[in-house]
Amino acid sequence: MAKNKTQKPVLLLLSLLISLFLILPNRGTAQVENSNQNQNLNSNSSLSTVSDPNNLSVDELNRSIQEKQDQKRLLEQKLQEYQDIIAEKQKTSASLKNELTLLDAQISKTELDIQALNFTVEEKQLQINLTQKAIGDKEKEIDKLRGFLGELVKTIYRYDQKDQLEILIAHNSFSDVVNDIRAASALQNTISDSLSDIRLAKSNLEREKTERERQKAELVTLQSELETTSKSLGDQKTYKSKILSDTQSNEQLYNQLLEQSRQEQLNADADIRSLQDTLKSKLGGKETTSQAQENIFTGNRNVQLSWPVSPAKGISAYFHDPTYPYRRYFEHPAIDIPTNQGTAIAAADDGYVARAKNAGFGYSYIMLVHSNSIATVYGHVSQINVAEETYVKKGQIIGLSGGLPGTPGAGNLTTGAHLHFEVRLNGFPVNPLDYLP
Repeated sequence: MAKNKTQKPVLLLLSLLISLFLILPNRGTAQVENSNQNQNLNSNSSLSTVSDPNNLSVDELNRSIQEKQDQKRLLEQKLQEYQDIIAEKQKTSASLKNELTLLDAQISKTELDIQALNFTVEEKQLQINLTQKAIGDKEKEIDKLRGFLGELVKTIYRYDQKDQLEILIAHNSFSDVVNDIRAASALQNTISDSLSDIRLAKSNLEREKTERERQKAELVTLQSELETTSKSLGDQKTYKSKILSDTQSNEQLYNQLLEQSRQEQLNADADIRSLQDTLKSKLGGKETTSQAQENIFTGNRNVQLSWPVSPAKGISAYFHDPTYPYRRYFEHPAIDIPTNQGTAIAAADDGYVARAKNAGFGYSYIMLVHSNSIATVYGHVSQINVAEETYVKKGQIIGLSGGLPGTPGAGNLTTGAHLHFEVRLNGFPVNPLDYLP
């Protein structure tokens, strides 16, 4: 009976250890998983110049990351210089000389952007390698603890096979028996501590794996941005070649080109004004498929516009901006919201697609008609995702932003990637900031 009582806690510990062995990751499986993840990382990183993490120490990885960060800081200083040139030239009256200077500055800035993105991509790959190394260390730590617990299991099992009489006979004195009992008690404490260590190591391992997945997702985003920026550089160089070809470096020909662009803008303005009036009378009594659609034309709904793209980068040109470079040709009827080329544009409110004009490399725009005689216009769009005479919901993606010189939808009168956003009341431009949160 005494032996059965002695065995109860021991058997309980054995069952806990067996459960633990089932829960802990198998080292061989983890190695295969890490190998596959490294292969996936390499296949997704064609620009990688980073060695395999197994060939670099933690100190070497940290030094490489610091080098990339230092290189990026130097580039940021040069980028700011070009950004200042671009900002200054955007305020200057339009001329061929200023246009070419602006283009040269934008091309140089884009080239530096690409260098900076390359450094960021390489830095992110190094961080992933560092995290992968930490994961490997955590797995080795768990393996070591597993081995230690395995030896404890064997010791407990051997001890458990002896009855009390065997224990007494095997010792020379009663004090040796007492010492053995104390050692068994210490062994139980060691097992408890080891279990806590394993839980902590396993928690740290899962945290490192989560961090690795986050870093890999950031890497994919960076590589996509790098691809888009590289394409933009090609578009800018093409546009510069086009300007030189069209004007033959002649200021008079450049002014004629600007006049053509001005006429294009005036035509768009006239189209938008007349279209809004025509649609209001034509569709005001039209039977629609829902009350929400009917409200667009009956005025039974307050207009609450939302930002079509994030204003996080500020506003580069305001409504009737006195610094607008083409002001001698016409007032700026919108706000320009800087955003990356190809950013998704969301409908500012429920509306009816009155115009979805794809002008190729000319000025492309989308016009939505809303309730209470309000319309919104989205200019320099590089892609149109909606069709005319259809309804859209607030927040629905209607196209992609553009504005980079020489890219689809940009037209001639543009100095960089942005969304040209107009709000019109009864066909006439009003300040969009009065209608935005």
